[in-house]
Amino acid sequence: MDRGLLGSGGGEAAVTPPAEVNSSDGSSRTGFRYLPMMAFDVLVVVASYLAALLFRYAGTGVDYRIWTLEVGAFLLFAVVVHIVVNRIAGVYSIAGRYMSLVHAVRVSEAALISTAWIFIGVVIWPLFGASLAYPVPRPVAVGGGLLTGVLMVLFRFSGRIARETSYQSRNATERVLLIGAGQAADMIIREIQRTPSLEVHVVGLVDDRPSARHTSIQGASVLGTIDDIPSLVREHDPTQLILSIPSLSAAEMARVYRICKPTGVPLKVMPSLVDMVAGRASFADAREIDIKDLLGRKKIETDIGGILSEIHGRSVLVTGAGGSIGSELCRQIAELHPERLVLIDHDESSLYALHESLRTTDFHRYVLCPTSILKQRKLEKIFRTHRPEVVYHAAAYKHVPLMELSPDEAVLNNIRGTLMVAEAAARHGCRRFVNISTDKAVDPVNVMGATKRAAELVVRKVAGENPDTLFACVRFGNVLGSQGSVVPLFKSQITGGGPVVVTHPGMTRYFMLIEEAVQLVLQATAMMQEDAPDGLVNLNTFVLDMGEPVSIVDLAQHMIEFFWSNNGHSLGVEFTGLRPGEKLDETLVWDHEVGVETSHPLIKRVCVSCLEDDEIDLRALEDNLPRLLQLAAEHQNAEVIREALMKAVRGYLPLERRMDEVSAPVSVR
Repeated sequence: MDRGLLGSGGGEAAVTPPAEVNSSDGSSRTGFRYLPMMAFDVLVVVASYLAALLFRYAGTGVDYRIWTLEVGAFLLFAVVVHIVVNRIAGVYSIAGRYMSLVHAVRVSEAALISTAWIFIGVVIWPLFGASLAYPVPRPVAVGGGLLTGVLMVLFRFSGRIARETSYQSRNATERVLLIGAGQAADMIIREIQRTPSLEVHVVGLVDDRPSARHTSIQGASVLGTIDDIPSLVREHDPTQLILSIPSLSAAEMARVYRICKPTGVPLKVMPSLVDMVAGRASFADAREIDIKDLLGRKKIETDIGGILSEIHGRSVLVTGAGGSIGSELCRQIAELHPERLVLIDHDESSLYALHESLRTTDFHRYVLCPTSILKQRKLEKIFRTHRPEVVYHAAAYKHVPLMELSPDEAVLNNIRGTLMVAEAAARHGCRRFVNISTDKAVDPVNVMGATKRAAELVVRKVAGENPDTLFACVRFGNVLGSQGSVVPLFKSQITGGGPVVVTHPGMTRYFMLIEEAVQLVLQATAMMQEDAPDGLVNLNTFVLDMGEPVSIVDLAQHMIEFFWSNNGHSLGVEFTGLRPGEKLDETLVWDHEVGVETSHPLIKRVCVSCLEDDEIDLRALEDNLPRLLQLAAEHQNAEVIREALMKAVRGYLPLERRMDEVSAPVSVR
């Protein structure tokens, strides 16, 4: 049975590390299984020392008899020393098919140690009253030992060499051209050589570095530069192009993509080099290049130690766990191995999809709770049972046009739900509570943004009443690829033959990868106790550096270029006009707020020089919140709820009213 699915909170799956592979066929070699290799080493030792002895006297005219009692005793001594030292050094635990330079060093060290002992034995031989001063000359003891070491290493490498050269089989089903001739390419080729079942043949590599020209990696030659790819595709007929430069910038990746796309050969990109070196990724994990790669940002660095101290070994609860942000939060939190991960979402399908994602990992201590955060008694039972120490509140209705149609549901879920979860967290002694907010909460012109602003104020209200729990909000803009974002929408329109629909040519949005946003949310968790600069009041609200706003028209054009296969006609962009509640652009801080630098360059702390504006906002919410929640619970008509929402959330004014207040349409911030 699946413990995660049943929500039993059971222990992690027992993972037994594999025993060291000890034989060329991968089996464990114990007892008599060592004998074949030992027998071969005996022959190598005898042959090596006899060869050294014959070489020593070759051409000297000296009739040195090798078949004497003394020589026989010496050979027996040499065999015993080499076999014993090899056994102690673990030479016989090395699998031939996995022989590496590290293993070669181990075999060589064992041979050198054996040679040293044999040399010492030859020197002290006379002390035992032997008839000869030396059974063999001292140079023979040294030369025979070195030759033994060389032959032992070569023999152990021979199986791997024979197998890895066979990967060039003509029966390979995949022919790969690697883009990049660096460390990643070397690791890829080695993996292909070690795994004949992949049935992959590397036809060659390309690299723009002058130093890479006329070189080869593991037998695969560098055939040219990236610009030569079209001609190399015609000449060598590869079935895949693999980008083996994981650190390539977005601009460079876009250039590679533009060169490769006309060839019609699939282009894939390898995972990060760190994951490959750590063994977390392999050739099989090569993925299709994505539009997000071409719009990518610099890799985010986080203080994993600070984050780990807040998550590892603690009970963590995530609301909205099945959503875009919530599910990524769960995946990244699971990697930090909390004591338990409690997952709440009212959408059973998305929650089950998250379960399927987590069950393939090595973390199984998660509990699935398919329920709504608005169910007070069920929420109370979950907190009482699992006692979460850290809560991430990601549950929210976020689709702007839909919330304009159903402001009652937005108020209940985004405001009342946040209040219920925050109060439950404080009541049950949670250490930290993080509310996921949005840039639409700043100067809101739509119901969704106004309810998220109210949620921020609710969190601050509960924080003021419960000093034992640290509360924070994290604001950020759109995330690429999230449910309902423009990226999957544009992709669907493009693959469907168009047109691509944009509401307004001047629209811009902040964008960030989901993975990046979640990393920074976790980082903010570890920064909640940092002090604000003197003279500023800390609101314990964080904003993420989203980079520069992206033109939605430019994004559409990039995606058309990326996904559209020219079938004799171009694909255009159509403008339909702003939807209800939709701004042209967004901002991350209010006019009375200031974003202050923190210990992380991509996270700013929201502060104010005076609490007056914020206190007015809090009083307005407290005075009007009961009536607003009552109207929403009664499912009053949309206009009545909007009026109540305007009273509760100072600064909220629906877009159409703002437009009516000016003499001509303007861009609204």
